[in-house]
Amino acid sequence: MRPYILIDSDQRLQETISTVLTCSRIAVDTESNGYYAYYERVCLIQLSTEQDDYIIDMLNIAHPECLSNIFENSSIEKIFHAASNDIGALKRDFQFTFRHVFDTAIACKLLGQKRLGLSHVLEAHFQVQLDKKWQRCDWGARPLNDSQLHYARLDTHYLIPLRNKLHEALVRRGLWPQAQEAFAKVCAQAPPRERFPANGYERLSGTRTLSRRAKAVLRDLYTYRDQMARRLDRAPFRVLSNEALIRLAQRLPKTPEELRAIKGLPQTFKTGTQARQLLTVILDALEAHKSAKARSMSS
Repeated sequence: MRPYILIDSDQRLQETISTVLTCSRIAVDTESNGYYAYYERVCLIQLSTEQDDYIIDMLNIAHPECLSNIFENSSIEKIFHAASNDIGALKRDFQFTFRHVFDTAIACKLLGQKRLGLSHVLEAHFQVQLDKKWQRCDWGARPLNDSQLHYARLDTHYLIPLRNKLHEALVRRGLWPQAQEAFAKVCAQAPPRERFPANGYERLSGTRTLSRRAKAVLRDLYTYRDQMARRLDRAPFRVLSNEALIRLAQRLPKTPEELRAIKGLPQTFKTGTQARQLLTVILDALEAHKSAKARSMSS
């Protein structure tokens, strides 16, 4: 397989763009750090042409706006697999707009394929197996090793020949107009809005079995976790797992000793400042619930 080309400077990016602008179609993918950071960001952009596989290290690029010359260019078809997430992230981070997109996942769905994940699609069409080891690695950490970069490259390496096979099938079955309409909708989608779902705790597994009192505590613990995750720029579940939140709401510890007895609670929350904060959240939530209940009974 041809070697990938790592782009880690603005000068090299400009040279790459000059080359890519001569192409009629390119494959595109991104890697982000949302599994680790609260404020998710695009860390890599992979581009494949008929001849080369490029990996752009976005953490080393000072002027990413030059990529708009590719994404907004209606003469260049941009091929994604499951474009919605990638395009949403690129719009959020860089305010790009998109024209002329082909989404291989949408094409597969229109053609009646059941398993739409890229690994399944590549295995079915090219007998290629992706190494899932790196699927959820921290793409924001540096340096990235050769195995990670090879994995990232494979996400776009086969998309152009895949697109050609799918396009032929769509045309043959009279589905091409329907596909084009779906691709245009993906281009027009709005970027995701950062919004804390205040009632998100209601969707945690185990919430339904809690009493109203325990749910009131869970709500405040959920908010506390989000505030801490923002401050640390860490994915919320890496601060406190959903399971830990549910256990705290079930057990309602009121003393340091009771807190330390909670299974699955990170050690940092069993002593010191974070332990005191956690107990304060629980005790304040219990008191607020008690006061609200008393008011409702007296009215």
